[in-house]
Amino acid sequence: MERVALQVRRREEKGSSRARRLRRAGLVPGVVYGRGREPIPVAVDARALREALRTHAGMNVLIDLAVGDGDGPSATVMVKEVQRDIFRRDIIHVDFYAVDLTRTLEARVPLVFTGQPAGVAEGGVLDIHLREVVVECLPTAIPDQLTVDVSGLGVGDSIHARDLRLPPGVTLVTSEEETVASVVQPRVAEEAPAAAEAPAAEAPAAPAAEVRPGGDSRAPEARPERPSRAE
Repeated sequence: MERVALQVRRREEKGSSRARRLRRAGLVPGVVYGRGREPIPVAVDARALREALRTHAGMNVLIDLAVGDGDGPSATVMVKEVQRDIFRRDIIHVDFYAVDLTRTLEARVPLVFTGQPAGVAEGGVLDIHLREVVVECLPTAIPDQLTVDVSGLGVGDSIHARDLRLPPGVTLVTSEEETVASVVQPRVAEEAPAAAEAPAAEAPAAPAAEVRPGGDSRAPEARPERPSRAE
């Protein structure tokens, strides 16, 4: 479990206009809170915060937070939440949660998939259902990631959360029945329904019978067409 040190300063003034001035100065407004602690508004250097979150632990990194120049209360914290600008994706606010290193907590751990499934060579497709799971453990025991080997999956096979290998002292919170990954048959596009057959052309009606004197009725004889004259 990675651990870094970070210094913040107490933020006396509040409000959106003050927060904008802090951001223009390269600072990120935030708050430190935790069980049995009074929330403390703080400001942290934006670059230092980005560097702290670029470790392998990501959001699960343990931070030894010093408030002020060492004259304020210190705490071991984790980043509980970050808010980002919707366009530039810069961090515009951060919540630090003070943790007790002797008490377990819940944390989200990313999954990393390795291997080439055997079923893919047979024409199957690897389908990833979960990218992370929730575990419970001491703050110092949170895994950076969990590795999932999918090389043994054939077509129709699945890996469930219960199949994950957890380090000692780490308990799975995500349901054991959750599917993590599977190899499925590729979806085949349904064929368009065959066009309805065109109705058969109606047979031409028989010519009306010609009535002749004497009661003789018969169909008129077909007359040969006259050749057209060239004009």
